[in-house]
Amino acid sequence: MVDHAMSQDISERRSDRRLPIRVLVEYECVEDFLVDFTANISIGGMFIKTDKPLAVGTRFRLRFKLPDDDEPIDTVAEVRWVLPPEEAGPMAAGMGICFEDLSAGDRKKVEKLLEEWD
Repeated sequence: MVDHAMSQDISERRSDRRLPIRVLVEYECVEDFLVDFTANISIGGMFIKTDKPLAVGTRFRLRFKLPDDDEPIDTVAEVRWVLPPEEAGPMAAGMGICFEDLSAGDRKKVEKLLEEWD
């Protein structure tokens, strides 16, 4: 269940620009290997559209490729908030995640993408 006060607080605290972009993401949790798409990305994380979001606080391995880049970004991420399908309404259900272990090179790739879309 999403904490609406918490999700509003999170959106108010966002200082990083978010780029609306659809990127295929692959991620692993303890018992599953999952594939979904992003709704947006920022230097600090992304929103993954999914009808089966992981629990807040879940850490997992995440892989994705940015447009025009053949090398995947492979990092660890943590679920910071969820919007379950039953509460999503007209918005996409999913989870907001934070990158936990983005390498300097991968960070530069994301920064470059965000700069190019200005």
